[in-house]
Parts: sequence; C-alpha cells; structure tokens
Amino acid sequence: MKTLSKLLILPTALTAGMALPAMAEDSVPDADISPHKVIVGRTTPEVAAILKKSRPVESGSIPVPKFSLRTADNKFIMTIGGMINPILGFDIGNNLYKQDGAGISFVTSAIPVPAQKGKKGDFYINPINGSVDMQIVGLAGTPDEITGYIKVGTNGINTSIVLQRAYITYRNFTAGMKLTLMQDDYACQPPTIDPEGPSGCVSNVAYEISYKSKSYNGFRFAAGLDMPTFYSSKGYYRGKDFPEFDGKQVADYGDAEQLIPDIPAWVEYTFSENNRIRVSGLLRNFAYRDLVADKTRHMLGWGVMLSGNVSPVDKLIFYYQVAYGQGIGAYLQDIAGKPISFVPDDARPGRMKASPMMGANVGVTFNATSKLQFNAMFSESRIWKVGDYCNALDESQNYKYALYGAVNCFYNINPWLQWGIEYLWGHRQTWNIGGANDSRIQTQLAFTF
Repeated sequence: MKTLSKLLILPTALTAGMALPAMAEDSVPDADISPHKVIVGRTTPEVAAILKKSRPVESGSIPVPKFSLRTADNKFIMTIGGMINPILGFDIGNNLYKQDGAGISFVTSAIPVPAQKGKKGDFYINPINGSVDMQIVGLAGTPDEITGYIKVGTNGINTSIVLQRAYITYRNFTAGMKLTLMQDDYACQPPTIDPEGPSGCVSNVAYEISYKSKSYNGFRFAAGLDMPTFYSSKGYYRGKDFPEFDGKQVADYGDAEQLIPDIPAWVEYTFSENNRIRVSGLLRNFAYRDLVADKTRHMLGWGVMLSGNVSPVDKLIFYYQVAYGQGIGAYLQDIAGKPISFVPDDARPGRMKASPMMGANVGVTFNATSKLQFNAMFSESRIWKVGDYCNALDESQNYKYALYGAVNCFYNINPWLQWGIEYLWGHRQTWNIGGANDSRIQTQLAFTF
C-alpha cells in the first residue's frame, strides 16, 4: 500500500502547488490562455489521442483516464487512472480458483488432474482485482515527444501491490518492463473478465528495448531485444539409452551466463481499420553447461507466428494467431513456467534440446451497440516430445496440451462503470495421468477513472 500511496500523493501535491495558475478548462478559451498555463480538467479528444499512442494495448488494461493535468498547448500532459474490478464466480467440475498461481486467472495448466472428490466446485468473491497507472507526456505533438508509463496493482490472489508495467517511449523506441514485442496486442484475444486469457496466446511481460516503425503505405516493422528467461528440466537425464546416467545430473543451465538477448521482430500490413496481417519471428540463444564433457554449449531456440484481424463489417471483428517454435515456452501463456522448454537429449548425455510447441487462438467481437459488446474465443497450447521428462515431474508440471474456450458480454452502464458476465471452459491433458476439465461462470463490475 505504501507504493500506491506515493503514486497518489505525487500528483495531488503537484496539483495543489499549481492551484493558483491553474484554471478550469471550460472557463477560458485556449486561445486566450498562455501556452504555459496549467489546466486541470476532463481529458479532451485531442489529449486522449496523444495518450493512447503509448498506452499498453491488452485485455484488462486501464482506459485513457477521464481527467488530466496539462499545459494549454498540450506540450506537457500528466494523468492518473485506475480500475477497481471485483469479480464473483463459480468453478464447476474442479477447484481451479484454489490452485497456486490461479485465483481469478483461469490458468488451464493449473487445472488439477484428476479432480478430487469434494473439490469439484468452488464459489468465490474476489474484491482485490485492481490497479493504478500514471502517464506523463512531454513535448507532445513534436518529433521529440517522450512518454513515461507506470502501472501497479494486485495480482488478484493477495493484497500485495506489485509493479506491472514501467517503460518510456521516445521517437518510436520503447524501453522498460512491458509486453514483449512478440505479442500481437491487437490479435491475441478479444476482451475477457479472466485476467489470464487464452492458453495458446503469445503473451509475456519482458524487460525489453524495442523499435516500431511508422507506417509506410500500410507496411510497418519492429524489432527488439528481450532479457532471456528460460525454463528447463534442470538437467536431469532420464533417458533409457544410457542407463548409467539415469538419475544423475548431466547438464546445468544455471551455471552458464546468458550473454545473448532474445530477438523478437515482426512485419505487418494494414489493409484498413481492423483488417491487418502480421508475421512475427523470435530467435533465442540458450547457454548451458555440459557436465559430461565439462564445457559450455549453446543452442538455438526459435519461433514464428502468423496473426491479425479481419473485419468484414464495422461491428464485427475476428482475431487469429498461430505460433510454433522450439524452446519458446516462456512466451506462451499456458506453458510459461513449466520446466519442459529445454530438456536433456536422450541420445547424447550432457547435451540438451529445445522442445517443439505451439499456441493457437481464434476469436470474434460483435459490437451490438455503443454500449453492448459480445465476445467469443477458443485456444489451444501444446508441447511435443517431453513425455519421459513429464512422467518424472510433479503432477502440477506434467503438461501435454490444454484447451480454452470463453464467451462473454460487456455492458457500459456509463463512462465510469462496466458490467460483464462470462463463461469459461478449460481442459488440461497430461502425458500419463489423464486429463481434467473445469468450467467457470463469473461476473464483474468494473469502475475505471
């Protein structure tokens, strides 16, 4: 709570200190105001457009705040926004809500297998799903425009306040803690109440430096450098070809420094609003210690993705994304955190190999009116050639594939308040102990400011 208090105290103090020169936005026309005067008032469409350019695009993000502090010429803009989003729901068929790392996030990889008797359902009220953000734009509307964005909030599991986003944007460059460039923000999914989203979505928060080009007759491109994050089987060889190594550690990635960043990049073409196609790629270098040969080795991880949107009519938007690669588990929603992206090579003790995996999503949004929206989506994430290693892991880490489906409806009661209702279904399949399902019905009342 101390972090949240500091964020709220700062703009309050600034506003109070500028109270004398500040004036109501509607009291005097901008033309009669010195460009250096400070205005506190509602966010105008012009200011909203400036702010929106460098705000994160993702399901559950805080909309452009309703009020702003700015100079009369809009060269300096500061806003504070937030969301308070209590959620009430039922799990039917399993108790996913009670699983570690899940809670209100419908994490299909955390569905217990098999479902336990007496634990095939759950009711919850979660009032701790909230966040606050601050955005400052300097030299707005000029070639040297610079933006700083920071967001803190809960994770929906406990009341601890954590840093969720922190980055700066300058001349098409962005640096900080943000969604990875590999994620297609606009194609990943339609909106959901569920903070997690589809199992196969390419979604990951990374420490990143990236560049996005301007549009060249519809064409754009981008490239970046990500801090590498790897999940491996920790080097325990469990193959059958070399039983003398069975149970012994033969490789260790913890003792090898990762000197080469991940490199995401994409190129896209926009035909018209909500009609676009993007091709993305990812290269990774994985360093590890071969304990049999007593040397450091390197191997390649890679991924490719096709994504985009199709809007045949104004009120209807389709989403699609298909990603495939080897060793890209840290970027796939459901596989991230599972120690199966890099595993020992059965045929070569001491060596490791990258596991093949994929994630796929399709979705649709229908904007029935300016206030009413319907969404539906389906997703799959899958990993291959890791059965022997999963069989030796704890049940919670045993993963073959997962399916995710969601339908929902959102209604904007007013500009501040949104009601939503959602049905979720998920299935998790393991390599040797079967699979299990969970269904969830939940509703939200989201207040944004």
